[in-house]
Amino acid sequence: MSREVDPRSKKAANLSLRGLPFPPLVSEAFPLMLLGRRMRNLAFYLASLLLFCPLLAKSGSPALNDDVLGLIVFKADILDPLSKLASWNEDEDDPCGWTGVKCNAKTNRVTELSLVGFSLSGKIGRGLLQLQSIQKLYLSKNNFSGSLNPKLSQLESLRVVDLSENNLSGVIPDEFFGQCRSLRSLSLANNAFSGHIPPSLGSCLTLAALNLSSNRLSGSLPEGLWSLYGLRSLDLSGNSLVGEIPGGISRLYNLRSISLRQNRLSGRLPDDMGSCLLLKYLDFSVNFLTGSLPDSMHRLSMCSHLRLASNLFSGEVPTWIGEMKNLEFLDLSRNWFSGRVPESIGKLQLLKSLDLSRNRLTGGLPESIGACRSLTDLDLSGNSLTGNLPSWVFELKLQRISVSGNKMSGCISVGVSTTSDRTLSYLDLSGNAFSGAIPLVLGNLLSLQQLNLSGNLLSGSIPASILALETVEVLDLSRNLINGSIPLEIGKAVSLKELRLEKNSLAGEIPVQIGNCTSLTTM
Repeated sequence: MSREVDPRSKKAANLSLRGLPFPPLVSEAFPLMLLGRRMRNLAFYLASLLLFCPLLAKSGSPALNDDVLGLIVFKADILDPLSKLASWNEDEDDPCGWTGVKCNAKTNRVTELSLVGFSLSGKIGRGLLQLQSIQKLYLSKNNFSGSLNPKLSQLESLRVVDLSENNLSGVIPDEFFGQCRSLRSLSLANNAFSGHIPPSLGSCLTLAALNLSSNRLSGSLPEGLWSLYGLRSLDLSGNSLVGEIPGGISRLYNLRSISLRQNRLSGRLPDDMGSCLLLKYLDFSVNFLTGSLPDSMHRLSMCSHLRLASNLFSGEVPTWIGEMKNLEFLDLSRNWFSGRVPESIGKLQLLKSLDLSRNRLTGGLPESIGACRSLTDLDLSGNSLTGNLPSWVFELKLQRISVSGNKMSGCISVGVSTTSDRTLSYLDLSGNAFSGAIPLVLGNLLSLQQLNLSGNLLSGSIPASILALETVEVLDLSRNLINGSIPLEIGKAVSLKELRLEKNSLAGEIPVQIGNCTSLTTM
């Protein structure tokens, strides 16, 4: 004969499964049926207190146990080879002391989960959907795989999601953006997401930062992209996006940083590009963009980084470039710019790096560049520049100078005492028509690591002071008119890895002191 189980006992057993003690049911201790109506109401009230007070005292709230349940379910779906989550104990009712978990001090609800670089793998499972108060989710630099759960964006408190540098794949679900509630920052960078950027992106109006870089995304930029009025940072670089950059970017009046680098975008830059007045960082390098730069860009007075390298831009480098007073890094290399280097560049007092290499520029170096006192990196190689190498080049605190592959001529003029003595590490004057002797004072460049004077018309002997530089790693004097012998001081070049002296008129034997150059691999 089967025994019938009291349903009240079944409820008690379910509560016990959560590890929470509870008192005997009041109905078993008091004969309620014998009491009057008032007494029955009082007994029911007391029963409720006796039943739930221990539960609340131990767990704080039922919601707190939802957080424990969610985290334990999340843990069950993943592999933890370094045992980083060893403190996650399903027998505990308070997860606030667990590794990577942060809670609200008043409610004890989980508000942040940070498991960055824990070498975790597996799927990002449904357990996270239990964390109804979570605001920040950082799971970057792991080995998570699988697809993106579209329900993740439904969490009303969720503000920040960083799933970058994992192995996540598949398409980005259209529902993810279509139902986002309060998401402000999303990074899915360095994964393997494919397909188009969902058109619903434009409906996630709370977004301030979006990073989808280094994936396998294709198709064109979604029309709703410029509807994200609160967007401050946008990075879609390192994908296979095609088509033109649509107009309307002026609506992003809060935009500070944008990178569309390394895609397959084509066409001209939008005319309203210069209306993003707060823009500080712009990188459209490595695309197929054409035409001249829109005049509106002169209004980008707060821009510090302008990178447009490896495109098909043409026309002259605009003179208004000098109005971008906060520019620190200007890279227009590998385009079809022609004409002269504008004098207005000298107005860029904060400029640190100037790269105009591999264009079709002509004329001499404007003396105004000497006013760029913050300049450390100058690359004008691969153009058709003419004239002498101005002495002011060595009066700046430059670390790198390259004017190789031009049509410059005359003697290499270096002052007896230069500002670059202790800063210059890279000097490349190769592939020009410089003549005369190699300046002795090049031996004063105590930080010099690479010196390339090949492919010129230099004559005379090799200065011993250059070979005595202990810092030099690469020395290329090949294809000149140099004569004499190799100085014995070569034995002092203890850091030398590559020495090229071919196609000159050198005589004599190779000094035995070269044996001191133990790092030498190419001669």
